[in-house]
Amino acid sequence: MKKIIYFVIALVISTSNAMAFEFENEPEAGLSFMGLFGMNVSKLQNSGYSAKVGAMMGIRADYMLPKAHGTYITAGIDWTMKGGRRTDILEVIDNVPYESSRKYALHYIEIPIRVGFRYNVLENLGLYGELGPYFAVGVGGRHKCSIDGDGPNIRSREDELGFNAFKNLEYDANYPDRLPFQRWDAGISFRIGAEYEHHYNLMIGCDWGLADIYRTNLRDTYAVAHPNGERLPKVKNFNFSITVGYRF
Repeated sequence: MKKIIYFVIALVISTSNAMAFEFENEPEAGLSFMGLFGMNVSKLQNSGYSAKVGAMMGIRADYMLPKAHGTYITAGIDWTMKGGRRTDILEVIDNVPYESSRKYALHYIEIPIRVGFRYNVLENLGLYGELGPYFAVGVGGRHKCSIDGDGPNIRSREDELGFNAFKNLEYDANYPDRLPFQRWDAGISFRIGAEYEHHYNLMIGCDWGLADIYRTNLRDTYAVAHPNGERLPKVKNFNFSITVGYRF
């Protein structure tokens, strides 16, 4: 009987200690704001363009839910650079091959809305993860070409391959490389991070675009110009980011 009593007492004490550890450093409920700055490594999936490095900055608001043991809602507004590049293209001009590179430089205003969970492993160190959708609109973008050579015909070819990446154009068989995108994008974003001293943050994350960013009219005119059945692929944004932040 004494053994059973001792076992129950030990179980109660250990459970109480575990609960105390679990909630000892529980985040304080309320609203806070954070400024962000970071680096993107983005890619236009299914486009033939490889990854491109860019930058991002923004601000976000976090609302820690009361009595939710670290669950919070976060939303923000970001300026972010995405796109892709190619460096494996030979341009033949006046029967002479030249090395060239092409890139899409896309600038978006992005609104992420995520649900997160935070756990304070120490009083001054918290770990968290977030998941939710994002919505974006393209506010500027160019397709650029750089050819390793000089001369009027080379400059003319660079100009021909330079265009507004969000312009509403139909497909033109005379300019088959002019393939602009629609401005609107949406997808799923994920972040994990750490916060030190309730101010300093480091985050890594991924954004998976779900929207095909080619316009419908571009697809339709491309299909008419290729009666053999060739179709444009579904191009979607993908982005990996490393971000630092300061909570106010």
